[in-house]
Amino acid sequence: MVKLLIFDMDGTLVDTDEVLYQTWSELFRLYKPKDYVIDREFIRGFSGPPIEKSIARAFPEKDPNFILKEYRNRTAKYYDNYLKFFPNEKDVLTKLFNEDYILTISTSKNRPMAEKCLKLFGVLDYFKDMITSSEDVPHKPDPTSINLLIDKYKVKTEEALMVGDTSFDALAATNANVKSVLLKLCPRIYEKDKMPTYFVSSYLELYDLIKKI
Repeated sequence: MVKLLIFDMDGTLVDTDEVLYQTWSELFRLYKPKDYVIDREFIRGFSGPPIEKSIARAFPEKDPNFILKEYRNRTAKYYDNYLKFFPNEKDVLTKLFNEDYILTISTSKNRPMAEKCLKLFGVLDYFKDMITSSEDVPHKPDPTSINLLIDKYKVKTEEALMVGDTSFDALAATNANVKSVLLKLCPRIYEKDKMPTYFVSSYLELYDLIKKI
């Protein structure tokens, strides 16, 4: 029986693909040559890895600290217009919360933005804990964040489930010896050697899976 649910954020709890696209597009328009072609699929690959790795891929020629500052200064305005919650998500989270599952988060998002997203949809209080990029914890696929949550809430590895959307989440779960499920809610490319225990295509399917395992 699953007791501890560890959720990723981007692409899992919130649909930020368009937020990312708008933010990175603005940066590319400002700091790339005028003939630079903005590629949506390239930007989509920035959902999952830590922001520092995405900056290294996108702007190897620039000072990463400068681009990080610019990113953080410019992205907030896009959340109000482009951030989305997934169909049936709030109902499912409400059920899981009321049924006493331990809801937690492991994300490469920083804590202020993670809390902002959850507050916008009125679910911040559902989550007992979150480990973000604001904490001094290695990013997924390192298993440290998962292991810390398992230890803190005193559950067995077989009682934990990582819920994510990318191969980073699946590999982190494998490295922590826990089950994982990837939500296929946003377009993603899955690496064959980093597959999850389960795939689901909706929050309703996720709820049914959690009740079965």
